[in-house]
Amino acid sequence: MLAFPSPAHAEFERASEVRQAAPGSLVPCGFFRYSVRESQFAAYNHCGTTTVRVHVDVRGGGSTNDYHLCVSPGRTQLPGAGPNYLNAYYIGGAGCRSGEQTGHTPH
Repeated sequence: MLAFPSPAHAEFERASEVRQAAPGSLVPCGFFRYSVRESQFAAYNHCGTTTVRVHVDVRGGGSTNDYHLCVSPGRTQLPGAGPNYLNAYYIGGAGCRSGEQTGHTPH
């Protein structure tokens, strides 16, 4: 039997437009929040096979705080506290450079 490390007492909260990951996966595809003990975090799990660009909605400041982020397949931790994030969603950009972050532009 294989054991996979995971945060102690992790609780996941999925965004309403998240599609399910492959059967047996513990992490949903798309944006999600989770808690470890008393701390809250946010992440984006990309279930595809290429890098893609996602729009990250940050609480407060309207769209001036939002940004676009290129993510690789798998889980990408969003920096800072989970409650600071409202959502993150796919906007295209397959093949972008992983980790590249740009300011919000209309899409």
